[in-house]
Amino acid sequence: MFPTRTPGRVFRMLFRAGRRRRIQSYLRFRGAQRQLALAENEMRDGKTVVRARPVYLILDPGPICNLRCKFCNTGTGIGTLPREFLTPDTFARIVPNLPLDSLYEANLFNWGEPLLNPHLADYIRFFADRGIRTVVHANFSARDYDGAYLDALVRSGLYHFVASVDGATQESYGAYRIGGDLGRVTRNLEALVKVRNALGRETPRISYKMILNRMNQHEEEQARQLAASLGTEFCLQEEFGIFPEFRDAWTADRIRAQYGTGQATAVDMSAQSPVSTECRQMWDTLVLSANGDVRACCQVHSPGCALGNLTRERFEDVWNNGKMQYLRRFALDEHAAPPAFENWCATCPLRSCTFRKGRGG
Repeated sequence: MFPTRTPGRVFRMLFRAGRRRRIQSYLRFRGAQRQLALAENEMRDGKTVVRARPVYLILDPGPICNLRCKFCNTGTGIGTLPREFLTPDTFARIVPNLPLDSLYEANLFNWGEPLLNPHLADYIRFFADRGIRTVVHANFSARDYDGAYLDALVRSGLYHFVASVDGATQESYGAYRIGGDLGRVTRNLEALVKVRNALGRETPRISYKMILNRMNQHEEEQARQLAASLGTEFCLQEEFGIFPEFRDAWTADRIRAQYGTGQATAVDMSAQSPVSTECRQMWDTLVLSANGDVRACCQVHSPGCALGNLTRERFEDVWNNGKMQYLRRFALDEHAAPPAFENWCATCPLRSCTFRKGRGG
C-alpha cells in the first residue's frame, strides 16, 4: 500500500520535478550555445571535418499531406521521397544512433502534415522527457480534432505548435493551401488554446503563421487581429520559396521593393555568418527522413541523395563521412566542382548563399 502524501509533500515533489526539467533545459541551452559557436568558427575556417555536433534535429514524420500547396514538393508531386510514415519500429532503431547529448531542439516536421502520423505524440514525448524542445509546424486542416487528441498533444510536452495559415480569408488562404479549410484551421486553433489553458499549461506556444505573398499581402493586419482573437501568437514569414515561372505573380510587393523582382525568397542580406542559408544545417542540424536517411539539409526531397541511414549507422560514422565533407566544401566554395555522387546541392539556388553572392553581397 502506498504511503499517504500530504498536499504539501505532493507540491514539493512536483516542484522538484519541475526544477529538474528547468535545470536540464538550461544545461542543454548552454551546451547548444557552445556547439553553435564552434560550428560558426568551423564554417569561417572552412572546416569540412567538424567537431561541432548538431544542436537541431529535423525528423520528418512522413512526406504525406492532405493538401496540395502550390509550391510544395509533396503537394505538387515533384518530390520523390517514399510516401511512408515514421513508424515506431523505425524510430526505435534511429534513437540509439542520435546525438541526444547535443540536441537542443527537435523539429518533427518537414515534407508533410505531421499530424497525420498517428504516433506523433509519442515521438514528441520521447524528446520532451529528455529536456529537448519540440516544434511542430502543421496545416491543421486534415480534420476537426477532438478534445482527446488535443489533450494528448498538449500533454506530450510539445513546446511550440505553428499552424500555417497563409491569409485571413478562405480566398487568399486557399490560393496557396489548395484543399485547405480556413474555418477548420481556426476552429482547431481555438480548441487547442482552450485545452492548453484548461490544463494550466504554458506550453505549447501556439502560433498563427502567415507566409507573405502577393495573394494575401493586403490581409496582414486582418490576420494579426484574427490570430489575437484566437489567443495565438502571430508570425509573419517573409521568406517564400517560389518556382521561377511563378515568382513575378506571387512575390509580395514589399519583398519585390526590398530585394528586387524575380527572387524566390527574401534573404537576410546583412547576415554576417559565412553560410546564412539552409546550407549551414551541415554544421548545426541533423536532417532525417522518415526511413532514417540522413539529408544534407531540409530542402532535399530525392531518396538518392541520402548521405547515410541512422537505422543501421552511427551518427558519428555519417556526420563526417566523405559525402558530407564534400558537400560542406561545396557549400563554402562557389568554385568547387559539383559532387560526383547524386546530390541536391548542385541544383540548389541557395548553395553557398548564391542569392547574396548573385546580388554582389
